[in-house]
Amino acid sequence: MKTKISIICFVMLLVSCHSSIDNGSGLVNNPIGEVEINTSDESFKVDFGYDDNIKSCMDQNVYPEAFAKLKTREDLINYYKTLIPGFQKGYSNESDFNEFAFVKVEYMLAQECYDDQCDSKTRNEVLQLVVNNQKEKYGPEILPSSTQRTGAFLMAVILVKERDHSIKFIDADTLQKALLCLNNDNWVHEDFSNLLVECSENFLRDSNILTK
Repeated sequence: MKTKISIICFVMLLVSCHSSIDNGSGLVNNPIGEVEINTSDESFKVDFGYDDNIKSCMDQNVYPEAFAKLKTREDLINYYKTLIPGFQKGYSNESDFNEFAFVKVEYMLAQECYDDQCDSKTRNEVLQLVVNNQKEKYGPEILPSSTQRTGAFLMAVILVKERDHSIKFIDADTLQKALLCLNNDNWVHEDFSNLLVECSENFLRDSNILTK
């Protein structure tokens, strides 16, 4: 009888642990609106709302089989690694599936990196990826304006969540501007994007030194 009770308890423990892991590993899919974050004696507004241009990208059903497989944060990061920033040049009537995919993934990664359960190591990994991609979103006749903004927003979300360390590398006004760029139908100009990239690279360089 004791053996039977022990087995039942062991099975219940396994089920409990499995459920906890499953519930904690799914994509967070939030925030979706404006939130406020207070960190390092500063206050920032982070607007996860987006305007019609980004909404039109988010609404596109691109690569449905690939997106259907994205169940965890790790899945999302690994899929982001496979995306190559090649975009249509100039104004075109053709749909740019690559831009749609970048917009969706970078927005979802911003939600993931904002989550308190996302650790600094993961944020740094994502920041390095978006920095590399952001550099390829500008050039002669290249106009992927929506993903220029989601890339800038993703960098800013990571930097604000790591504000205790990033405060040395980016000022509050620049960071605040980037945190509101999704719901503002203005392009993220290349000079501003380059500034965010530079701040992010300095942050990453210093983070790598600290962790060695």
